[in-house]
Amino acid sequence: MGFTPWPHDATLGAVSFTYTEILAHGDRVAHHLDLGIPWQESLEGSPYPAAVEDELNGRVANTPFGSRVYLAITPLNSARDGLAANWGASGAEPLPVPWDTRTLADQEVIDSFTNYALDLVQRFQPDSLNFAIEVSELALNDPAAFQDFLDLEAAFVASLRTQHPNLPLLVSVAQKRPGSAEAQPIAAAMPAAVAPTDWLGVSVYPYAFFSHADRGDPANLPTDWLSQSVGLAAGKPIAITETGWIAEDLVVPAFSVNVPATEAHQDAYVAELLSEANALDARMVVWFTIADFDALWNGVLGQDPLAHLWRDTGLFDGAQVARSGLAAWDAVLALPID
Repeated sequence: MGFTPWPHDATLGAVSFTYTEILAHGDRVAHHLDLGIPWQESLEGSPYPAAVEDELNGRVANTPFGSRVYLAITPLNSARDGLAANWGASGAEPLPVPWDTRTLADQEVIDSFTNYALDLVQRFQPDSLNFAIEVSELALNDPAAFQDFLDLEAAFVASLRTQHPNLPLLVSVAQKRPGSAEAQPIAAAMPAAVAPTDWLGVSVYPYAFFSHADRGDPANLPTDWLSQSVGLAAGKPIAITETGWIAEDLVVPAFSVNVPATEAHQDAYVAELLSEANALDARMVVWFTIADFDALWNGVLGQDPLAHLWRDTGLFDGAQVARSGLAAWDAVLALPID
């Protein structure tokens, strides 16, 4: 059980609070790196931009030696419809020439991404590696590019198996409402992506991305909201690689989203999530953000509508006061492991 170190504000105090609390309330740190890839530097084996090094070194320095680490990276962009952005001095940057015309199946892309992954495995020493965050979205957005990804995956897995034969490898699915129009092509595509891996990762935010009525109340979840993942996993274990639930009303006009929710609803989801994950013998559960990030959203995120979907999912509220769901989480964390 763990969290990402996503902070509630862009300050050293917020970062310190975040690491203190995720280590107090979890037994693993989830390093989710989705800004892009330093493509040319990784291909050449040259130093990364200083901003990239600072981010990586800061994460490693704040993760106590010997901690369990789940590491997530991806060759896909944030829209999950093509090659990841270039991770450069200013963060996620447009792809430079010639990367802007390369595909996931190009050898330079495969080599660069593999080099990057091997470097990060050496730095973070993870006990599991997700190398394709929400790759199911690529199958929905660009089926031809998904086939290119399968070529990348075959070469990537072969390289990682050679150098790290005992490291569990996984890809993740962005789960949709069971039986929905989106769920059907995902069910058709994912077995090929899961086949070379050890686990299936599950990214699931039903309050935002399911389409049933009154979806802010977990009592209305479909009975197979999580167990549907078993059908995609081809007999392999599943891991909840990211999830969360709002504790306040979610109103995002840009996406025509209006989902009422309360702290009690979040508390109920924590209980439902952990019960279902236990029933499925999930390898881990990652709650994405431990504290609401109102300050970050109003500041450096510029009130981004997309980020708003997750802003109020913390087990601490925007004033860093614990919500009731945290006690439910901690109670399960304290149970002995069979």
